[in-house]
Amino acid sequence: MKTRIFAAAVMGASLLALPAAAQTAAATLPNSFGEPDAVQAPPPAPASGEAPDIARTQGALRAVIASLQSDEIDYSVFSPSLAEQIRSRAAEFAPRVRQLGAVQVMEYRGQQDGAELFRVVFEKQATDWVIAFDNEDRINALLYRPARGD
Repeated sequence: MKTRIFAAAVMGASLLALPAAAQTAAATLPNSFGEPDAVQAPPPAPASGEAPDIARTQGALRAVIASLQSDEIDYSVFSPSLAEQIRSRAAEFAPRVRQLGAVQVMEYRGQQDGAELFRVVFEKQATDWVIAFDNEDRINALLYRPARGD
């Protein structure tokens, strides 16, 4: 799946990422979900007519969540810049994800700017996640926040 380069640390219960202005640039942003409606309404299908591989993306997201909860993070699945950011903040993020409890439900919510949007309901909290891949099929965007009502 081809997407733009994503990167950045984000608000409290978030991990990393938001589209950068260009494929070669990365930016640090305080709140990558920025606009309130960004996750609430699924966007239209990609213009190229290429359907997202939801099962593959969902499997990758499940694996990342499991690795964060077990403190056995496989950094090889991430782009180099995202791996570096996660490595530097894993001690902060892993406990947050672990505190959410077991995954109960994972629901595909749509696609936006080449990223896939999921609602993940854990034992203790519902969350919204964004995940995207680079041209080498490595995760180069990963973000979560508490779910918004809808």
